[in-house]
Amino acid sequence: MTPPLPPALQGLTRFWWDAADYLASAAQKRLGLWPVAAKPFLPRAELEPLAGLVGFLEAVLRRLFCLAALELGPLPPQALAPIQPPDRAGAPVAAGAQTGRKPAAPRFRLRESARQVSRTPPKPHFRTGPRIRFLDADTPVDLRDYPPQPTDILPAGKLVRRVLAINHALDHAAEYIDRMRRLMVTATRPIRASVPPAFRSRKLRHLQQESARQLHASQAIRYRPTHPETA
Repeated sequence: MTPPLPPALQGLTRFWWDAADYLASAAQKRLGLWPVAAKPFLPRAELEPLAGLVGFLEAVLRRLFCLAALELGPLPPQALAPIQPPDRAGAPVAAGAQTGRKPAAPRFRLRESARQVSRTPPKPHFRTGPRIRFLDADTPVDLRDYPPQPTDILPAGKLVRRVLAINHALDHAAEYIDRMRRLMVTATRPIRASVPPAFRSRKLRHLQQESARQLHASQAIRYRPTHPETA
């Protein structure tokens, strides 16, 4: 268990908890998750900035959970519950039968991806290429052969699931803090030591960048893995 957070860091974490709640509500409304059903498609000009906001919010939440877990200390890994033989009430449901249960909400991923995203976009690769086209024949068209336009309509399903996972994490913060406390005793670090790309975005204002980097540095300095990291 680490010492309690100093007053300045407590103020920083309170600010980002409030900011995370506000940003999640903004993303939810922009995706149409409230008060009406979600928008399955969005123009590229709306989807790409929203994806950047969601990525930024995910990075903030992971560091908030990490700081809260560090303050409380690690927990031992949770033992798996024994498998009970199914009774008559738990018999398999026939295919196509309605169970009456709502689908489970997506879970927020606490571990940060170790894959580094290149800041230089790859060169365009045209899959269909030049060919002789016949007007009376169906020719498969790869949309990636055309330059992206702000008015392109793109699917937003993955982004909807990410926002739902963020909402689940905010609504069940104590559960995610306990999960982070259990991750602290694993061999691999759940949060990358380097500053996430979302905190280096030029779209952030200077004070936003500085505050986000301060949040990252605070958890990076206080993090002390229980087991040595693996390569």
